[in-house]
Amino acid sequence: MGSVDHLTPTLEHRAASEPDGARKSAARTASRAIWVSISFTVAAIVVGFIAFSGRLTPLAGGYSVGTVAGVTTGIAAGTSALIGLIIATESPRGALGWMRRRFWGWWLIDLIGIFILHAAIATMAVLSVFRLFQQAFQGLIVDAIAATIMLCLVCAATAYFGFSSASRASSSSISTLLALFMAAGVLASMLLAENPYWWHQFFSELGTGQAGVLSFWTFNTTITVSGIVLTTLANFISQDLSAWAAHRHRQGKRRALVPVLRSGMIVMGICLIGLSWITIHISDPIHTGFVQVLAVTFGIMLLSVPIWLPGAPAAMYVISYLMLGVGIFAVALWDPLGYYNLTALELAFAGIIFAWLVVLIRTLDAMISDATASGSIR
Repeated sequence: MGSVDHLTPTLEHRAASEPDGARKSAARTASRAIWVSISFTVAAIVVGFIAFSGRLTPLAGGYSVGTVAGVTTGIAAGTSALIGLIIATESPRGALGWMRRRFWGWWLIDLIGIFILHAAIATMAVLSVFRLFQQAFQGLIVDAIAATIMLCLVCAATAYFGFSSASRASSSSISTLLALFMAAGVLASMLLAENPYWWHQFFSELGTGQAGVLSFWTFNTTITVSGIVLTTLANFISQDLSAWAAHRHRQGKRRALVPVLRSGMIVMGICLIGLSWITIHISDPIHTGFVQVLAVTFGIMLLSVPIWLPGAPAAMYVISYLMLGVGIFAVALWDPLGYYNLTALELAFAGIIFAWLVVLIRTLDAMISDATASGSIR
């Protein structure tokens, strides 16, 4: 997990980009997204012919239009995202060219993270929409033509979404997608819980199987994917921070310490994966250990913000310490005060972590934009 300073690349590219070139690039990306969407629509026709031929199919349920569409659109969105990201990183001087100039292992991890994130979002969205429509139209079943048309529509939309999103991947867009995915996945696992009183124990009860099989798979898959994507997000944020560090170094100022943020986020991502694979009913000490390492790592990152991010607005430091204080207060409400249970504490920490990440990403983006607009970056 070495420094990524040698990947520095991109403040100059932002400033040097010509408006006409940017417009041409945007038009080319939109055109490619349409072609990818058309390609997956054709593939969906073939899948629909095979899956729905000679039968009447409900919108949601066991073998349904929603089930087939969920799997198909997941593949379409994930594959389209891969295609979009690969094309976007072809040019070494492009905004995402830095992704190809690293150790191939990081490139592979980022590809997997982008694929899974877009595939999971598309699958959950499609399954939810078809279940909603089935509840709205109780007892409705459709023939092969109608089912195939529905499949084509959702495949076209998700393929376009996957390609367009990955082609313009950034710290801001990935963090937004990750927050939406994690919130949707956790909410879905709550709604799918067969035991309505799961929350009487702890948040991780959703991942033990005690709350139900569906909530078990939904919850653990959501946490695992979030951990993988968090490592990808760490690479994107570190890239932005590397550019800022290089800019400060050229000005003779103390540079930002990229490895601190990058390593911290990767450790947090590994902890998320670990606590989702080793659930509390498999090994309470190991599961709790992952939670504790995650909390301590996050606390250290908050405490050391002025060290690894010099030159940031004072508000960034203030909000970091405020969130650290809120985190300590949240722990105190659980133990020793006993105001709420472990479920509420885990929910509080999840909210604090992702809220801080959003603030950090927005602040970094604003710092880089201001430096570019002021002309200090050429």
